Amino acid sequence: MTRRAAYHHGDLRAALVQAALELVSAKGVTGLSVAAAARRAEVSGAAPYRHFANRAELLSAAATFAARQLSELMREATERPAEPGDSGSDRDGDVGDGAEVGVARAVEVLATLTRVYVHFTLTHGAGFELIFADELQDVPDPQRREATRELHDRLLFPALAVTGDPDAAGHLLRALVAIAHGYAYLPRGGFMRGFDTSPARVADEAAAAVRTLAWSAAADPPGGRGGDRSVRGYRSP
Repeated sequence: MTRRAAYHHGDLRAALVQAALELVSAKGVTGLSVAAAARRAEVSGAAPYRHFANRAELLSAAATFAARQLSELMREATERPAEPGDSGSDRDGDVGDGAEVGVARAVEVLATLTRVYVHFTLTHGAGFELIFADELQDVPDPQRREATRELHDRLLFPALAVTGDPDAAGHLLRALVAIAHGYAYLPRGGFMRGFDTSPARVADEAAAAVRTLAWSAAADPPGGRGGDRSVRGYRSP
C-alpha cells in the first residue's frame, strides 16, 4: 500500500503534522508551507486543507505537538528517582504542581529541565522558536495555548521556589531560557568547532550553567540549601 493510500485509511492529519515538524527542523519556521508539507507526506496539494485551513493552523498543530512532547519529556525527567551520586539532587516527584519544594531540589529541577530542552532541540531541530512562534500569538488554538501554558508553568514553578518572589522568578526564567536556547544553537554556528558537540555533552554544559545561575538567584545562599519555599496557590499570569 502506498503512503497516499495508507493516509486515506489512516491519520492524514498526524502525517501532515509530522511532515511540518520535519520541515521546520530542516528549514526553520519560515521554511514551512502547506504545499511543502503535502509533498513531504506524499499527498495531493489539496489534501491538507481537509484538516488545516491555512499554513498558520498547520504550524499551530506542529507547535502543539512539540510542546506536548517536550513537556512530557520534562515531566519524566523530573519524576525519575535520583541516581546514586547525584550530588544531593532530589528529583523524584514533579514540582510543577505548586507543592512545597526545597530550594536545592528546585535548583536541580531547573538544571534538569534545561538539560531536557537543549537535548530535545538538538535532536529534533526545533524548540521554543516553533512552540512560541511570534506568528502564532494571534492564532486562536485552545489546544496550543493549553500545551504552552503547561510547559511555561513547568519551568515557572521551580523558578518561583528558588527565588520566593514572582518578579525574581520571571527574571530567572528568562535568563534560563536565554542560556538554554543559546546552548541549543551554539553548535549550528560553528562556534564550538573542535569541542564535543554531542547533544548529551552540550545539554550537560547548559544544565551546569543554569545550576550556577539558579543558585545566584536563590534568596537563600548555597550554604543554606534544603530550605522549603511555598508556592501554593501561585499561578502564572
